[in-house]
Amino acid sequence: MFTFFIQKVLIGTALAISTVGISNASENWPTRPVTLVVPFGAGGITDVTARTVAKLLQEELGQPVVVENKPGASGNIAAGLVARAKPDGYTLMVITNGMAAVNPLINKELNYNALKDFTYISMIANTPLVLVVSEKSPIRDLSALIAQAKQQRENVTFASSGLGTSIHQVLASLQHATDTTFLHVPHKSGAEAANALLSDAVQSTAVETVVVGPFIDSGKMRPLGVTSSQRVPQFSEIPTVEEQLGKEFDVGSISGLVAPTNTPAPVIRRLEDAMAKVLKGEGMKNLFAQGSQPMPVGSEAFQGRMRQEVAKWKDFFGTR
Repeated sequence: MFTFFIQKVLIGTALAISTVGISNASENWPTRPVTLVVPFGAGGITDVTARTVAKLLQEELGQPVVVENKPGASGNIAAGLVARAKPDGYTLMVITNGMAAVNPLINKELNYNALKDFTYISMIANTPLVLVVSEKSPIRDLSALIAQAKQQRENVTFASSGLGTSIHQVLASLQHATDTTFLHVPHKSGAEAANALLSDAVQSTAVETVVVGPFIDSGKMRPLGVTSSQRVPQFSEIPTVEEQLGKEFDVGSISGLVAPTNTPAPVIRRLEDAMAKVLKGEGMKNLFAQGSQPMPVGSEAFQGRMRQEVAKWKDFFGTR
């Protein structure tokens, strides 16, 4: 009995020491570099946004924030890895509304649960897209693209960055609004989708406003419409898809920062505070000047918006 008592005391003491150690580690976080996982390839809007945030976030945290691209399966590969990562604050991810709200609707065998496996820290930005065709295309405007898609049902090609992504959402919304069916050609990133258009491998795609400017300015891409409900200031001459169709059309790439669930509360509070400073600071102005739109900060606003996105996209993908 005495031996059993001593064992219980020793176990209790070890647990107490371990708990104190974890608490101290959380309070002192970070003491080494932080990894920020990007679920898509380099050059797309999620990558551009993540690298902007990483640079600013490391200034706030006092430790390097290292970006790692883990593309594939519309972000599902990266999400699965981060969901299973040690919840200590040293592995974070930029998640998109497609990964959180659309992927669960179109893929019933995901290796992550968007609502249970992550702690939502803060939204970063909402970036509209521009529906585009190649400069070589005979299509001059949106009405011509829609007419061709109706005449050649399932033959007009449309490149995306993968199932459920913002570009795929543009395609789904366009088909829904115009009663057309395009031939969907998914890629691993928005950059690959844009390259497919530039090489004439596909006839149409959509490119985020932050990325598309040089292609429009050089004449390599012809813009047909902006996917936000209102015109974007730096592309004010490009009409929105909504005003051309005369019906609601509002699609953008919403990005935000998440950590694995069960990440210690002190770490999450530190990240929330740091992100609030980053998003309101001068460093984000360049991204916002190129067409990304600021979003409300904090975890509560982030979770609320993702619930809205789930409800919105059920109309498009929920029956699949």
